[in-house]
This record gives sequence, C-alpha cells and structure tokens, in this order.
Amino acid sequence: MYKKLLNKSALASLALLSSGAVMAQGADTVICNDCNASKIDQLISQQADQHVYVVDFVNATAKKFEDGKSVKLSVSELNSLNHKFDYRKTTLRAVN
Repeated sequence: MYKKLLNKSALASLALLSSGAVMAQGADTVICNDCNASKIDQLISQQADQHVYVVDFVNATAKKFEDGKSVKLSVSELNSLNHKFDYRKTTLRAVN
C-alpha cells in the first residue's frame, strides 16, 4: 500500500515540476504594481511573447494573458510564480 502511495506522490511531483519548467520557458513575467486595466493592456502589447503573466505585489495578485486576453491561471503556474518571487515574502493569488 505504501509503495503505491509513494509512486503516486512521485508522479504528481514530477508533473508539477515539469509544468513549472514549461511555464518558466514559455511566458514573460511583467511586474505592474497597482495598475489599471489600460496600463496592463499597454504592457501586454509591448511583450514579444503571446503568453504573459502580470504580477501585482501591491495587491498580491497574478494574472495570465494569452493573445491579449485574460485566461485562468493554473495552480502549478501560480506556485511557480510564488516560488520565483519568494524573496519578496508575498504570496500571490490568482485573479481573472
């Protein structure tokens, strides 16, 4: 029984690590503290990548944009962002 649980835990950990690696390679991260919607749109349009994460440390939020439209941020992506900015001692939450 413990061996099955250990195997499932190892597979889940591997999946989280691989999805975090994909997130780190496939998207830009932009810091925009206390920005309004028009400022966010302006920042997104300036990015070369189609996938952009917008992080706001004042409000402790994170948003994901694909092709200029807001999409749902996955748990693994949010965890990766929190890990990336761990030195700020702020836990971000996903906002759509």
